[in-house]
Amino acid sequence: MTKTTQHIAFARAGQPLDALPRCSGVYRFFDTEGSLLYIGKSVDIHSRVTQHLNEGRKPGRHQRLMSQVARIDCQLTAGEIGALLIENAAIKSEVPLFNRRQRQLRRLWTIQLQLSQDAFLKPNAIDFVPTGSRESDTFGLFANKHRVTTTIQNLARDHALCLRMMGLDKGKGACFQHQLGRCDGACVGQESAESHNGRLIDQLDRQRITAWPFDGPLLLVEQTIHPVDHQPERQFHLVDQWAWHGCFDSEDDAKSAVTSATAIAFDRDAYRLIYSAIYRGRVALQDALTQRALVNPLLAERQAAS
Repeated sequence: MTKTTQHIAFARAGQPLDALPRCSGVYRFFDTEGSLLYIGKSVDIHSRVTQHLNEGRKPGRHQRLMSQVARIDCQLTAGEIGALLIENAAIKSEVPLFNRRQRQLRRLWTIQLQLSQDAFLKPNAIDFVPTGSRESDTFGLFANKHRVTTTIQNLARDHALCLRMMGLDKGKGACFQHQLGRCDGACVGQESAESHNGRLIDQLDRQRITAWPFDGPLLLVEQTIHPVDHQPERQFHLVDQWAWHGCFDSEDDAKSAVTSATAIAFDRDAYRLIYSAIYRGRVALQDALTQRALVNPLLAERQAAS
């Protein structure tokens, strides 16, 4: 939940469009009865709402939306990262009428790689625990175990991986896929474990859920150089084990929230937003308890690889 961030309301009939802020933030459309119609975000709220109005002149779903808008509520942020994180959480918790519905799965599966005695990595389907420590990398989120198996089978087919060396094909000697020319021969000693493992990881990497690389909760610090009226100059995002615990306008508020933070379930969209922000160096990092600056391990890793 976002703390202390200011909300500014604009009545569509009573305020000119120019009253909308020209900065980053989250906006909400309400109808005459106060029902929430839509939540969106932008680095320039004024420009984005103008686009909504222009799109609303054409027949269709967008016209139905804009014809009902009576009030626009704006929640300003110090930057785009805050707008993205707040929008993501708000859509899922507030369930606006015109936003795409987000399906919440009660149980998820993920892939964990284990090293076999012959040095080949075997992908295993395990339960994905929604809360708690993220101590090792896993790959992907799946609705059931069958989807994990299907994903591995498709990767093997498309990239000549060996199902036998990955534990999905029993027997000895050449696997069936190798007999069909669809396996590069790890099962008969024609491909090394190093080569096979590297290709498998390359294909799974885009679905990687990285182990939490910090000792405890973290503050992502986002700052704008030239804030407009009512826009916060700095904001602090409290994150722990990739779960976003809210946006705060002061370090003290964020620190207080650490001790009272409840367990937040892992959210794939929030994870991607947070990981990207850290990996690209778009935020400064602070220890949430001591407030001391931290070295960005993902940025250092990226720079070393380039």
